[in-house]
Amino acid sequence: MATRAKKYVAPIRSTSLPPDVVHSLTCGTKLLKNLEPPVCDALLANGRPVTAKRGTYLLNQGEPADACYVLLSGEIRLLLLTPGGKRVIIDIIGPGHHLGFFVSLAHKDYPVSAEVIEPCELFVWDAEFIRSLVYSSPKLTSTIISSLTDRVICLQSKVQKLATDRIEQRVAYSLLSLADSLGKQAPEGILINVPLTHRDLAEMSGTNIYSVSRIFRRWENDELILTGRRRVILCRPEQLESLAMDGS
Repeated sequence: MATRAKKYVAPIRSTSLPPDVVHSLTCGTKLLKNLEPPVCDALLANGRPVTAKRGTYLLNQGEPADACYVLLSGEIRLLLLTPGGKRVIIDIIGPGHHLGFFVSLAHKDYPVSAEVIEPCELFVWDAEFIRSLVYSSPKLTSTIISSLTDRVICLQSKVQKLATDRIEQRVAYSLLSLADSLGKQAPEGILINVPLTHRDLAEMSGTNIYSVSRIFRRWENDELILTGRRRVILCRPEQLESLAMDGS
């Protein structure tokens, strides 16, 4: 059995978001948008908005998947802990992403732990309700299958890159992936607007912090990136894309 996160899942409390904002954010996410109005109404009536503090865990690897979440604001780090205790970052996700839906439908345990790295607003449901709703809503079933397919394709691509790409390519790919999901336009380029350490990137890229530090120093000298306050700005994303593709 995989090693669990050291911190316990923290208590979560009700959010202060207005109901109309919760409605818009929840039913506007990729997984839940374009649902029939009665299905969306059922989702909102049977779930609840909550908040979670930085440094706490929403769920723990190896525990029964008894809840499903949609992230409305903030960022979460998805962690996989090996039997030997090594930590691997699977992804860092932001608003619009979901947690727990796939494993809940399959009655499986959570395959990863979810650590809050920025205070989060979420909408949460009991897994049993989501299962019953999916069985009665072909549209939601189709959307979940499509989303699961996208996730499998993404993971296949990541496995291929970890197995065949050079370290610099893998680090560039990790940065571009984060920029795609969490990036914001800034005067200097694309800001990855989430606390990001060399350790985070090393674990996402299958390398070590010394290699990431060395690569970052060279990229800063070449004016490809800017770093500071645990933030990274991609000044020349097109050149990083070239590096991620073929290392040139």
